[in-house]
Amino acid sequence: MEPLAHGERVNVLGALRHDDTLHWKTQRRPTVRDDVVAFFDDLAAQEHTVPRIVVLDNASFHKGNQIELRRRKWMAQGLFLYYLPPYSPELNRIEILWKQAKYFWRRFVGLKGNELLNEVESLMKGFGTAFTINFA
Repeated sequence: MEPLAHGERVNVLGALRHDDTLHWKTQRRPTVRDDVVAFFDDLAAQEHTVPRIVVLDNASFHKGNQIELRRRKWMAQGLFLYYLPPYSPELNRIEILWKQAKYFWRRFVGLKGNELLNEVESLMKGFGTAFTINFA
């Protein structure tokens, strides 16, 4: 998710649980595979009572040797990766969230620096209360 302001961006990594709890992380630089690995490490380390399945598209930073090397460790921690078929974002619930969030982020287009970061983080913190979506 990248609202652009004069070349500035804020990227968001996110995971939406079955109970609509959103886990997310922002950064002010492009997302790379190391970021995805660190995000999955954080998810895998969280307390849980049931296995967690992360549904992924086929973005290049979601795949690769580094991901495959960690996959067994995550599985042992109850975190499983499931890749969608190509060109099927409608099968991933979080894509509905990103589409709606991008609508709100359009108003951030003139913001820069910490002001942009603060607005994006405020939107993400408000998910489920101030910012809701209907999956029905």
